[in-house]
Amino acid sequence: MSLRRRAGVVLAAGFVIVGVLTTFAWFHLQRSMQPRSGRHVLPGLAEPAVVTFDEWAVPSIAAGTELDVMRVQGFMHASDRLWQMELFQRVARGRLAELFGPIALDADRLARTLDLWSAAGRELDEMAGSEQALLEAYAEGVNARIASWRGPWPPEFLILGIEPQRWSPQASLSIGRIMSLDLSEWREELDRITALATLDADHRRALGTGYPAWGPTILQDTLPSGTAPPRIAFAETPMPPDPGAAASSPDPLTYLSRFGFHASNSWALAGSRTADGVPLLANDMHLALRAPSTWYLNSIVAEDSDLAVAGLSIPGAPGVIVGLNRHVAWSFTNGEVDDADFVVEGINLDGSMYRDADDWRPFETRTEEIHVRGRDEPESWVVRSTARGPVITDVVPAGGLTLSLLWTGLEPGGPFAALLRMNRASDVDAFVEAVAHFRSPHQNVIYAASSGEIGYRMAGSVPLRPAGEGASPISFERLPAGWPGFWPPEAMPALRDPERGYLVSANNLQARPLFGRVGAYYPAPFRARRIDDLVSRASDWTVEEMRETQLDSHSLWAERYRPRAVRAARRAGLDSLALRLERWDLRIETESRGAVPFFTWLYRLRELIVADEFEDGDGWFPDLAFMEIVETGDSAWVDDSRTPEVERLETLEEEAARTAAGVPGSSWGEIHRERSAHPLGTVAWLDRLFGFHVGPYPSRGGPHTVRPDAPSLRSRLDSTAWRSPVVSEYGPSARFVARAAPADMAGYFLLPTGQAGNPLDPHYRDMGAVWTESPLIELRPGRPSATVESELRFLPGSR
Repeated sequence: MSLRRRAGVVLAAGFVIVGVLTTFAWFHLQRSMQPRSGRHVLPGLAEPAVVTFDEWAVPSIAAGTELDVMRVQGFMHASDRLWQMELFQRVARGRLAELFGPIALDADRLARTLDLWSAAGRELDEMAGSEQALLEAYAEGVNARIASWRGPWPPEFLILGIEPQRWSPQASLSIGRIMSLDLSEWREELDRITALATLDADHRRALGTGYPAWGPTILQDTLPSGTAPPRIAFAETPMPPDPGAAASSPDPLTYLSRFGFHASNSWALAGSRTADGVPLLANDMHLALRAPSTWYLNSIVAEDSDLAVAGLSIPGAPGVIVGLNRHVAWSFTNGEVDDADFVVEGINLDGSMYRDADDWRPFETRTEEIHVRGRDEPESWVVRSTARGPVITDVVPAGGLTLSLLWTGLEPGGPFAALLRMNRASDVDAFVEAVAHFRSPHQNVIYAASSGEIGYRMAGSVPLRPAGEGASPISFERLPAGWPGFWPPEAMPALRDPERGYLVSANNLQARPLFGRVGAYYPAPFRARRIDDLVSRASDWTVEEMRETQLDSHSLWAERYRPRAVRAARRAGLDSLALRLERWDLRIETESRGAVPFFTWLYRLRELIVADEFEDGDGWFPDLAFMEIVETGDSAWVDDSRTPEVERLETLEEEAARTAAGVPGSSWGEIHRERSAHPLGTVAWLDRLFGFHVGPYPSRGGPHTVRPDAPSLRSRLDSTAWRSPVVSEYGPSARFVARAAPADMAGYFLLPTGQAGNPLDPHYRDMGAVWTESPLIELRPGRPSATVESELRFLPGSR
């Protein structure tokens, strides 16, 4: 045999061997998906239980007791979402750097500084024995699944070379603390403190906006004629010794932002506005989009109790977070509560002591050891605390100030006990009483009942403080021992069976007299205004009209400012741009061709206005302040202090129009995409191999539309900084519509990804394939799906 032929044979054999090994490895990894049929012995189970699955792999869990239900639910969560649960636990414990290396160190330092894990432990210690037992049963189910796992671990564990940690009740409760962290406005408040410290009085005044008169409130009150909305007046903020210190510091929320809970829409219609006379409820929560989804759909029923509930659960936590039982359906939106205060601490020269009343006291300190992937030695992190709370600026700088954090997320109590009562509620009175026990995170809760009632109640902890006081840092002398208390339950805003026959909550103000008392900063209320306009005309609506409203992409922001953009384009001699904007129907659909130049113009104008105030193109600059500056022509902001001439707003608008004219004539879908992101999907070859990310795909909706979708503006305020196509990782994390009929409660749901957490599972992304069309999946509490694709039976066994 010739040398050339021999080499060819060796090469061919090599290809065959590689192919065989690759095929073997692929089939081996396929075994990491756990079966959804057959029988399984579950230790601790009192009676047999059954789980049926529909065509989307949504489980309906039926067991004899609540303890058994929780045990089986824990088993199912771990079967489908084991990696996600591992990640949640590591976030809470500050152990991400063990997986991802130095890039995650700041996220771990933040978690260790706040000590979320210990806060969950204190919550567990204060719980009733019956509630602890349910958490224990859930953890037993998770650990039983881990102990009986068939085949290899899911791909993430194999890639990172780790095994899953045991689950515990403390791990379940820590998820509530993560939710509270990301729903809190304290990170934005730190950005505000840093920005205000560098601005003069005229610039600060313009940022102290109020809630606009055109914005609807949840309690449907109006601003008296001739009355100006109240504004926030900022206290003088101490000038930091190094104004640039914060700008160069890494953001520790880079990883935690993937666990974000930020905004949402919800509304309810009374039977007088529906086709069949029964209430309807809609909810879509706008969160950081991730794969697997934040949510896991399931239905659970216990034969020995009132627990029969269906809807959105979070892997790692028992029960249902948002959904419906046989009597009540409910929804959540972020309450925008100012739930944190920053206390300016007086410290001595070497930083070892802080001022407390008339005395100097040493900081309470503890040293945390953070293990970092790729390093032999752990990273030491010293946490300092005062009588008020942890020194948050040690990990998240704020213009050189030393600030301790008072935050409701570190107070006793969490969502689990209240959610359990909500899951069981047999009527509206019981449900409202359950919501009263919901202490953290803060939520606007809208509900619809089979009795025909609709209603609203705010849930959470609101600190007792004078109106507007939390908008600026507070001296340690004002809060020597923290807040004096919290609002009593009866003080929380609530409304039952409104005369208008509908309720709307889209992160808007609860009631005008509460501005500055609940919170001082709300997103520009375009979503609330648009939903209110639509549902106020509702008549004979069905589930379909509710679903279609969730997809509404009409831009009220563009409706308000398009005339300005058109005039600016014509002044600049850009008639083709003006014509393109005029022909746009103001809907932000994937085929829309006016949305791209409009939002390019809008954000370029925004950047031009702040170019001299925030020279790196980044800074705290809320949309309502931007709108007021544009509409009043505020000279302090419009004029560029770096030039000798005085700039006019019209000049900046024309410059923004020239930028918009340079954008190719593309549709919104070509320029703008949406993606549900996985942490390992950032490694391109891993994403190509396993398909960790779901998307990107063209998406409808834009900034402040009912169906929202927007590029992240956290890093830059300037549209010229965007790369085309823009990929958004924020939007509706689920869709939910409920029909509250007597003895026939029904919920309709959809996720942007799928049920499974394993990227090799067909159910990892199957709902994503229909997400843009948004057909909904029906779930009925206490009933299995009409279509059963498979069945998994559980039998009692010894522990």
